Amino acid sequence: MAAKGTDLQLFRQFMSSFYFKTFARVALLPYIGGTVIHFLRLIYNFPIADIPFAVDWLVVIIGGYAGIGLIIYANRIPFQNLLDKFIYGLLIFHLDGSVILHAYILWVGSHEVLNVFSYSYSFFAVAYFMGFGYYVLRLKKRLYGQQQ
Repeated sequence: MAAKGTDLQLFRQFMSSFYFKTFARVALLPYIGGTVIHFLRLIYNFPIADIPFAVDWLVVIIGGYAGIGLIIYANRIPFQNLLDKFIYGLLIFHLDGSVILHAYILWVGSHEVLNVFSYSYSFFAVAYFMGFGYYVLRLKKRLYGQQQ
C-alpha cells in the first residue's frame, strides 16, 4: 500500500515538473499563430468569421494549457520590476481571455462574435501579438535558462 502512495507522489512530482518546464514554451505558439493569421488577414482581407474551427480548437487546447500554467506558476516567475508584473498580468488576461472567447465560439458553433474586429484591428493585433510573443520568449529564457 505504501508503494502505491509513493508511486502516486512520484508521478505527481514528475507531472508538476513537466508542466512547469513546458507551459512557457507552449505559450509562445498562440502568439506565433496569431501573428501569422492577422498578417495573412492584412494581405488577403478574408472575413475573420471564415477561419476554420480547427483554429478555435488549437487556441482552446494550446492556449488553455499555457494560460493555466501562467496562473498556477505566477509565484515562481522571476519578475524584474513592476512593469514586468503588469505585462505578465496583461499576458494572462489576453491568453486566457482568448481561450474563453474561442471556447465560446466552439460552444455556439459560430464565429459571428468575431465580427466586432474590423480589418484595421489586424494592424494592431499583429503588433501586440509580436510584443506578447517577444515577452514570452524572454520569459522562457528567464525560467529555463539556456537549456532551450
